Amino acid sequence: MTNKEIANKFNLLGKLMELHGENQFKVRSYYSAYQALRRLDMPLIEMEEAEWGSIQGVGKAIQGKIGELMTNGEMNTLNRYIEMTPPGVIEILAIKGLGPKKVGTIWKEMEIESPGELLYACNENRLIELKGFGEKTQADIIKQINFHLSTKGQFLYPTVESVAKEIEDLIHEIEPDAKFGFVGEFGRKASIVTDGLKIISDVEMEDLILEELGEDITYDGDQMELHGVPLYCQQVDEEDFYLELIKQTSSDAFSKEVAKATSKDDQSSIFADLGLPIIPAEIRDYPYHSIKELKEIAVDLVEMEDIKGVIHNHTTYSDGLYSVAEMADYTKELGYEYLVITDHSKSAFYANGLSVERVKQQQKEIDQLNKGYEQFHVFKGIECDILYDGSMDYTDDVLSSFDLVIASVHSQLKMTEEKANARLIKAIEHPHVKMLGHMTGRLLLARQGYPVNHQKIIDACAANGVCIELNANPHRLDIDHKWIQYATKKGVFISINPDAHNKEGIHDIKYGVYAARKGGLSKENCLNTKDLSLFRDWLEKT
Repeated sequence: MTNKEIANKFNLLGKLMELHGENQFKVRSYYSAYQALRRLDMPLIEMEEAEWGSIQGVGKAIQGKIGELMTNGEMNTLNRYIEMTPPGVIEILAIKGLGPKKVGTIWKEMEIESPGELLYACNENRLIELKGFGEKTQADIIKQINFHLSTKGQFLYPTVESVAKEIEDLIHEIEPDAKFGFVGEFGRKASIVTDGLKIISDVEMEDLILEELGEDITYDGDQMELHGVPLYCQQVDEEDFYLELIKQTSSDAFSKEVAKATSKDDQSSIFADLGLPIIPAEIRDYPYHSIKELKEIAVDLVEMEDIKGVIHNHTTYSDGLYSVAEMADYTKELGYEYLVITDHSKSAFYANGLSVERVKQQQKEIDQLNKGYEQFHVFKGIECDILYDGSMDYTDDVLSSFDLVIASVHSQLKMTEEKANARLIKAIEHPHVKMLGHMTGRLLLARQGYPVNHQKIIDACAANGVCIELNANPHRLDIDHKWIQYATKKGVFISINPDAHNKEGIHDIKYGVYAARKGGLSKENCLNTKDLSLFRDWLEKT
């Protein structure tokens, strides 16, 4: 099991125990374990059992439960609470904005045991009468239930990626000579996959997967699932494999163009037959106006190896797991040329935001650290909260001490479009702001972003020379890739940032690159493809 999967088990246990009114000390200990394990970047499976106890928030009792999960994939205590709770109530617990106490009230006082029942009750205004609720709360619950129901059967790309890796390893081991590939939305590297994992191959795959992974496969005679992700296997003729691979990762319109090819030898020959370079799968469903436009965009798409620097990172000064030096050394080891430290500003109390005194302390530490580096540099940055009125979280004299100020909204997210636009644009117009962080504040499959007029925000960034972040955390991927072409046509740089809170988080850059490529982002229009010298020049000129 992954750290995230184990952490989520403790989070669910904490919620269920709170739902059933159990001892708050125990409940808090499981929530603490969840927070600690989800932030841990070393896989628990690679650690010695004795090392688990060194993790802050993991005591002997929790160590034992981790051992259960590692050995059996189950936890007896959690199973007991699951058995005590209707499945629909557990599903309600997963709905954003409904904590265990509210869910307990809804379940026990209204005898509601599913999201559908809850939605019906809200539509009849039955929640308004409950203590602790009200008309506004009821309206928010309706919105969240509708969002929750609309996202069922959808998966973040990394969830499907982990299943695909398991399938890939299996095929390489059992059928090393087979031709196979992943098609559909996953094959196009969609941020959200709604059609499961689709596999095409020149050999029969379904029986092989069932035989080798049977214990982990859910199969009802019609549909296979691995770790909850639907699997679809299709065998194609060997001579048609590459043509099918392209067609099934393309839009209908592009697929029709590909079908005109007479060569089927490999992807290169098929595209060459059409007078095209290889069109990457990421953009084969992009609504370009012509094949000519697609051809032009495909030539210079940004790639992982183009990224020279890592922008937007957190350390132990705020809510990161590692020190400035540890993050810097790791970034350098990965071959990058620079790192921009951007811990949270003072109003982000929940994330241990930096007071002015701690800003000075960190900047002094960075200066000292840079003396030991050659051909690598750590820049002083901040992820500064955009306050509700659009002002910044520090005074101008403090902001001027940073090399890079990223302006982001983290609080009071419930805004009208008018309010959100005004708040963001005021920040964008601030003379010390050089980058706009996660533009809409969305969390994919978990939280809709606040409404913004993308054109107005991008236009404001263009007018003020402000770069826009593509937050590469796979839960965010914000700015949405559909707006990248508009931004670059307006002359706005896009920066692919990991928003890393630990060393492993830096690797999330790849998900940002996938999204950027889907949006047609070129190497030239990506800020952090600039080498150290050019990036320093950009900082000095903006």
